[in-house]
Amino acid sequence: MAKHFRIALLPAALLAFLASATGVAQDARPADTAKEASNRTLIADAFGRWSAGTGDVFSLLADDVVWHITGFDPAVAQTYHSRQALLDAAASPLRARLSKPLKPTVRRIWADGDEVLVHWDGSAPFKDGSQYRNTYLWIMTVRNRRIVAVTAFLDNAAFAAALAKPTP
Repeated sequence: MAKHFRIALLPAALLAFLASATGVAQDARPADTAKEASNRTLIADAFGRWSAGTGDVFSLLADDVVWHITGFDPAVAQTYHSRQALLDAAASPLRARLSKPLKPTVRRIWADGDEVLVHWDGSAPFKDGSQYRNTYLWIMTVRNRRIVAVTAFLDNAAFAAALAKPTP
């Protein structure tokens, strides 16, 4: 009997989750702690500056950040053990192929303790005239107003194709 009860609750729980996932880009829950609110604001402000072209999120990275891109494509899915390693191997090569900076559009930001999750879309034109588009979910660990760890989910095939484009 208990098995049937749990299975019957699954669709309701899934619907509740999906309903909550369609909220505004940055919605504070009454139960948020001061740390969560501060972390959420820190990241939201950084994405806002990035979108406006006056900054980026990478300036918040600790020098020894651990940045993990998930997936199974060895050209993309890797773990970087410093800010500089990430910039050299992933961010700068993408930037070199774009004619304008990547522009983020945040869908939603969540905070839970030290963890801040950002679901966002990024787009920019390539130098060859085509368009780069990707959807991301970054799970960031924030300590002392610095990002010390990131797990990045993205369309690995789109990112790999971008990095495969020749640089001018």
